[in-house]
Amino acid sequence: MPRKPAHEQFDTVKAIGDQAFELFGRYGYEGVSIGDIAKAARLSKGALYWHFHGKEALYLDCLKRLHGIFDQYIFDPMRAEAEPVRAVLHVFTGLQKLLLDRRVAKGVAGYWLIPSRPETATLMAAQRTFEAASIATLRDVLQRAGERGQLELGGDADQMARAVIALIEACVVPMRQYSAEEMHGILAVLARTLFRAYAKSEQLLQLARTI
Repeated sequence: MPRKPAHEQFDTVKAIGDQAFELFGRYGYEGVSIGDIAKAARLSKGALYWHFHGKEALYLDCLKRLHGIFDQYIFDPMRAEAEPVRAVLHVFTGLQKLLLDRRVAKGVAGYWLIPSRPETATLMAAQRTFEAASIATLRDVLQRAGERGQLELGGDADQMARAVIALIEACVVPMRQYSAEEMHGILAVLARTLFRAYAKSEQLLQLARTI
């Protein structure tokens, strides 16, 4: 069977990836079959296997796509921001933007449903690697804010970083239950609560109120 032209292959891979990303996001790894993805992409199973070796490879591709979305809106802006307190604010402003992205409009809670089995070890490892990098970014930002006397963390930068990751997950997992306006309000309250607890100046509290 001759290979398709490059542009047709790209369109097919994109169609598979888009449908798989949405289905996995809604139903998780175990809730989606290769047949489901092929049907949604209007392809045969054989055509799908032409581009992906199996469900694990396809899920990993989608998981990395999700990680890229989080990096785009939250963690890359944090890493690029020289002012640590403003970097912390990217958690909230970035989440607000992320939740408006049409790619996640139908929910991504399924990506927190990876079963722990030998065949999913690669998927679990990819998730742990991303989480570790995200925690390290947050910890660095929080430590710098503490060193500058902007936040009073009492030496708890690592635990605070983990708590913020949990906060991000708590906002993203049930996102289909809230409108964009409701989520914006929730994030604004969470930002103000965090800064009231740890900010060392009224100026920082004013900054949080801009969200």
